Amino acid sequence: MKTLFTLMLSGLFFIACGNNSNNSEQDQKRINDVETEQMKQLISEQPGVLLDVRTAGEVAEGYIAGAQNIDITQPNFLEKVKSLDKDKPVYVYCKMGGRSANASEKLAKAGYTKVYNLMGGFEGWKSAGYPVEK
Repeated sequence: MKTLFTLMLSGLFFIACGNNSNNSEQDQKRINDVETEQMKQLISEQPGVLLDVRTAGEVAEGYIAGAQNIDITQPNFLEKVKSLDKDKPVYVYCKMGGRSANASEKLAKAGYTKVYNLMGGFEGWKSAGYPVEK
């Protein structure tokens, strides 16, 4: 019984020590990965900034209406996103979801608290039959 109590106490100590929130964990709590249907609903219900982080060439092939393009591959990406309103939700997408996940992390680290990453990206949006513009 004493051994069980010691193990439980050790476990609680381990959990408490391992539960110190570092910036990465806090940033992850600010990022919401969402499916296409949920993203479409969120955009209509909670107005915010729709951020396309693809290259200009990719955007020329089509984009989601109302999107603002800030290319994550450009060295001044962080400088440009600072102009976005931190109090509004930021809906981020790229072609497939990888770069937007990276951009979402950068936004969270910069203090944005409502960040939504479109899983499946622009390709998922198109595949779902949602409207795109050229």
